[in-house]
Amino acid sequence: MRIGIAGTGFMAEMHAAEYAEMDVDVVAVCSPSGPDEFLRSFDFGADAYTDVARMCEDAALDAVDVCTPTHTHVDVVRAVAENGLDVFLEKPIAGTLEEANEISRIVDDAGVRCMVGHVVRYVPSYREARDLSIGDPGVARARRLSPFPDWGSGDWFADRDRSGGVFVDLAIHDLDYLRWCWGPVERVFARRRRESEAEHGFATLRFENGAVGYVEASWAQPESRPLTSELELAGDDGLVEFDSDDEAAYCEWTDDGVTVESPLAKSGYRRELEHFASCVESGTDPDVGPAAAIASLRLALAAERSADRGEPVAPEEVIA
Repeated sequence: MRIGIAGTGFMAEMHAAEYAEMDVDVVAVCSPSGPDEFLRSFDFGADAYTDVARMCEDAALDAVDVCTPTHTHVDVVRAVAENGLDVFLEKPIAGTLEEANEISRIVDDAGVRCMVGHVVRYVPSYREARDLSIGDPGVARARRLSPFPDWGSGDWFADRDRSGGVFVDLAIHDLDYLRWCWGPVERVFARRRRESEAEHGFATLRFENGAVGYVEASWAQPESRPLTSELELAGDDGLVEFDSDDEAAYCEWTDDGVTVESPLAKSGYRRELEHFASCVESGTDPDVGPAAAIASLRLALAAERSADRGEPVAPEEVIA
């Protein structure tokens, strides 16, 4: 299987490291400023490009992994789809619903597969937590805390028109995961504190099934603090807890006792990329397509709108 990578930033590096251990050939890498330094970091023997369309035309690819900034997704996906290639698109699918719907139309019209990289669904501890039986859903809590992402070219994360801010770029991990676990959200109420290169947000979710969720996301942590994440899923018959700072990947408390297990060896990135590769090879649809990614983006945008207005917002209100 022949893959091209669009982008040479942090996520492209994460994906490239996984491809190096997979039965996949990275044969082309594209960056507007040139991917030479990136290629020196990985022994792919891949060709260098500065234009995505030219890479897709010349490199005899099966698919393209898009790891470019969020605001570029529409144009990059269009160039890939017009060449009949399948697309792996790093989350979020886009920064606005208009762009997300345009991406969905592009891949549908071209008849190509598009998988959106909501990696938390593939992280072993999170996936196991979803699969454990805890009875009827009650309360969920998810936290994701990080220093400000200053690795983006041109400091694009600090431009909320391009990155979408902490709800759209960071909290969407947990918003997507909780929606995947417990279904549609009826309304969201959010608060946010924002400075030029710091942002911290809270969102309370009311699910249609009556459960309540709490999501906290931060780009305001000290540089010395690594990315950390926490999860609790509580039902009427059990509790699942995960903390990335804890050696125990997750714990399950029931009337029968306590179960503690560790995560499997493969990372979430490896698992999602292996799934995408298998879909390309088998001609099947991926688990996370544009429709699921759009629903999660709509929820993140509802949180953003709630924080702006200071009042609850129903995701279905977010139509543009």
